[in-house]
Amino acid sequence: MLGVGAASVVSIVACTTGRIETAGQRTPDADIITRSDTVAALRPPKRKRPVVAVLADNQGSETTDLIVPWSVLKRSDAADVVIVSTAPGDIQLMPALKIKPDMTVEQFDDLHPEGADYVIVPAFHNPKNRIAANWLRQQSETQAIVAGVCSGALVLAHAGLLAGRHATTHWYDRDKLVRVSPTTKLQLNNRYLADRGVATTTGVSASLPFALTLVEAILGRSSAEQSAAALGLADFGQAHDSAAFRLKAQHVLRVASNFVSGSDQFGLQIDSATDELELAFVADSWSRTYKSTASTFSDGDVAEVASLNGLRIVPDLAAAEGAALPQIPAYDGRPANALAATLADIAARYGAATARLVALQLEYAWET
Repeated sequence: MLGVGAASVVSIVACTTGRIETAGQRTPDADIITRSDTVAALRPPKRKRPVVAVLADNQGSETTDLIVPWSVLKRSDAADVVIVSTAPGDIQLMPALKIKPDMTVEQFDDLHPEGADYVIVPAFHNPKNRIAANWLRQQSETQAIVAGVCSGALVLAHAGLLAGRHATTHWYDRDKLVRVSPTTKLQLNNRYLADRGVATTTGVSASLPFALTLVEAILGRSSAEQSAAALGLADFGQAHDSAAFRLKAQHVLRVASNFVSGSDQFGLQIDSATDELELAFVADSWSRTYKSTASTFSDGDVAEVASLNGLRIVPDLAAAEGAALPQIPAYDGRPANALAATLADIAARYGAATARLVALQLEYAWET
């Protein structure tokens, strides 16, 4: 049995905290939601140029779940995209990075009393956040399409938005989702799907194909394919092997071993040329090894750094402190390939077992 410290840290194996459990396999219903169904369900519900609110819990929102959809939509120019927080102040991402929101939910309501076209919800540290639940119900009532990325589905479930709908989520939280929302029809073997104004995805890495599918729904297939090619992603389809992702004893033992053997702190220098999508994959992955953390710093001691597409990142460390740390290997390639490259770097430093552990957490099919 794991010790108290290691047991508490194991809980971040999923996007959200919780006890270890074996997610049940469920036979999908006969009325399967297909990819064409999903694209049709994601068509803009209100405006020709949609307004997208990426909702964040200031106390903990999953890094890649939030940044990747924001970044894909920003660079595709498919919509007006804003990061909306449940409270004033900075947003602590998990397991790495800190950012500033564009506005609070109250400020968004003042600016857009008719509501958003889309609300994207990453995994929250607290999926029961009452402010988020109330606001999501309000947005759904105005016909906004609400999308829960990864364990963001639990936030939707606590808001009552998944009752009677088909849904999916991170492999770790499938059973929990059904307990919270018993009438939800869990559909496996799909990276994402949408049912009557509510979309959900599998684990962290599904954020990229889902975001491109949203671009397709808004701008058309050709625009989505152009965006995917620019990012370096060949396939953003719906197919997924759900059975390939489950927690085994070897993963728990790897967590415990890495946790007790000490931790490395790495520096990640950020500036106006930093690609936030790449940064999300890199920082998220290195911070899930149970052996390392990724801390950002800038060349000068500034309060925030605007990334390539304008994400307002709050540096973790002063310039001199960050520069004195070992640096995470630089990546030079298409942003979508940063995850696989980072896993290879992690394998080279800590071994393939640790890289596989990270890939499992991200629900990403990766082989050495």
